[in-house]
Formats: sequence, structure tokens, C-alpha cells
Amino acid sequence: GSSPKYSYMPLSPVARSPKHGVLSRANLSLMILLFGVGVLLGGMSNHLRLPKAPESVPKINRFHPSLRKDDADDSLKVAFLMSFPNSGTSYTSRLVRTVTGHNTASNYGLETPGEDGKSAPVFDFSPEGPFWSQPTDARITRPTKGYLLTKTHCGGRCDKCSTDKYIETHQTFLQRCLEGEYTTGDGSGGLQVLRGHYDKSMVRKAVHLIRDPFDNIVSRFHLAHNRLKKRGHNKSVEKYSKSREGFRAFCSDLAETYRSDEEESRFYADVLDDAKEVPCHADFFRYVQWHNLAFATTWDLGIPAMILHYENYTTNFMETKHLLLEFLDQEDNNPPPEFIMGKTYRDYFTEDEVHAVNRMFSKLALETTWNHTKHYFY
Repeated sequence: GSSPKYSYMPLSPVARSPKHGVLSRANLSLMILLFGVGVLLGGMSNHLRLPKAPESVPKINRFHPSLRKDDADDSLKVAFLMSFPNSGTSYTSRLVRTVTGHNTASNYGLETPGEDGKSAPVFDFSPEGPFWSQPTDARITRPTKGYLLTKTHCGGRCDKCSTDKYIETHQTFLQRCLEGEYTTGDGSGGLQVLRGHYDKSMVRKAVHLIRDPFDNIVSRFHLAHNRLKKRGHNKSVEKYSKSREGFRAFCSDLAETYRSDEEESRFYADVLDDAKEVPCHADFFRYVQWHNLAFATTWDLGIPAMILHYENYTTNFMETKHLLLEFLDQEDNNPPPEFIMGKTYRDYFTEDEVHAVNRMFSKLALETTWNHTKHYFY
């Protein structure tokens, strides 16, 4: 099979490359702030390629990071599971829980309360997170050493919102990577929902998930469809059916809603001509921004990151599983859960639209982001 699309990255290559030089945190902040207009501290090289459905996987260099001195002990440490939503988060967490027999964690304790309705913090010294993913599952135990895979979607990921709601700097993005809602007691016998935040020093590694952007964006539409259905919006459910036509109708209405906002935004100044005819073009913008900021965040934290492409579960499942467990310093104790590859949705887009997305990426993507996504275009 083809080489697996992953790498160990102690520092983002954009921070190491002679082309870009060494970036200070101040310059990084400016770089991220200006990425939407294609400035990126000296400009990007032209990454434009003729788009095709991905057929092969480029070989990625493997970086084996050295541990911090304080990582050499046997205590439990946090490893981010960073993903733009609908990139394989649920399966990756379930895989680790199943094969290790140990629990995973999440920033979003509200999603998985304990038997008393309260979220269950992993660490006594950090009551605001992270929280155990499955606190009531008696089949799994709570690990006491290694790296605890911890779900976070960070920021800049809303799907129906104006630019002021999703444009992020790397500082605001990191803040969102460390926070989430959880349930706790209200002091009078009831429950309350709060937004918690834990310290960035707790995070020692990261697993960064990447999925084909076309499949990712359509899957996010399916999630929006499911929310409409759950809320009883039957007319919208019918109009925005889970089909090519429903997807394009949904995207067309969003484009009309936020057209003036995007036209007035300086972050779209360099790409709007290419982007405006692409279905759900704002989600492609958010996708590129999200991955740019995820790479910037792991570099800024100075932590090693494993880059894991969703399709690797199909093309290199056993090696991917082994590498993931090795990275987390966890043992392989049980058979893995079945992986069912999600559908591909390239046919939801015309050839011209795929070309337009490619041009967006060539203008917006950091070199590191491009290196990990370019195979989706040729």
C-alpha cells in the first residue's frame, strides 16, 4: 500500500523552513491575522495544481521528537485530538478506547455527563477540564500514565455565521482549543452549565486529523441537516435534503445571507472572486484557516504533533493504529472496532468549482497546510 499520511512534528515546518526563516510569536500573530488576504509575511509560493481526485499519497518525512524533561515521568498527560468537525474524531477516540481498554477525554463535558448528571474532570487540580469521555462505561478503565487523547475542535468552526464569528488569531484559536462547556452543581442541589478553561501547560502532544476538504464540507452539511431534523424544521429538511441538490440549495442560501458581509471583509479581498461561486465557499475558507491555525498552535506550544489523515484508516489501518498508540504511549490490548469509510462527495462539485477551491488553497494555505492537503487536488 501507499505510505501512510502522518508525521511526527516537534515544530511546524513553516517555522523551520529556510524559506520562511524563524518566526517570532509576534510575527506569527501577524501572519495568522493577515492570512486571509494572502500576505503571510512575505507571500506564499504558488501551489496551484490541476485538481484531480486523490489517487496516491505523498511520502511524509517522519519526525521523532525528543521528550521534555518533565514528560519522562509516568504521570498521565494530555494529548489534543484536534479536528475540524466531521474529520474522524469519533472513530479515532473510539479506536483508542477499544484497543487500549482505557478511557479518552474531551473538552466538552456537557456531551458526556456522569450518572449524577455532572461532568467528570480527569484531574482533581483542574475541575474545568478536560473531562472523561465515557465516565459511566464500566468496560473501560481510566488510564494513569501515557498520553490521554483529548477531543477539541478549537475555534473558527461555526457553519452558519458571519466573518466576525469565525476569523481567529492564533491566540483566540488556542483559547478555544482549551475550553468547553461542562455540567456541575449549582450549590442548591441542581445542575448548571458553565464554560471551562484549563491551562495550556497541561498539553504535551497533539494528534491533528485531516480529511479530504470536499468530503469534510459535505459531511458538515449533513450534520446541519440532522440538526434541522432534530429541531422539527420539516420544510428546511425537505429543501435541504441529503443529496447533491439539497447541499447546493443549502450553500446557495448561505451565500446569499452572508454575501454583503464577505464583500466588506478584508479577509476575503484576495479570494472572493474565486470563492463566491463555490458551494459553501465560506466553509472551505474556515477549513483552510482552521488547519493553518492548528499547525500554528502546536508550533507555538512547542509540542510534537502526529498528523493523521482520515483515509489512512482505509489504506493503512494496522500501521496507523500502531503509530497512534505508540505516539500516545498506550498499549494495544484488544481488537479494533470496524472502520467504515465515509462516502466521497467530489461529484457534488463541478470541475470548475474544484479548480476554484484549489486556487483558494493556493492563496490561503500555509506551506505546511498545503503540504498535507495538496494530494486532494492532483
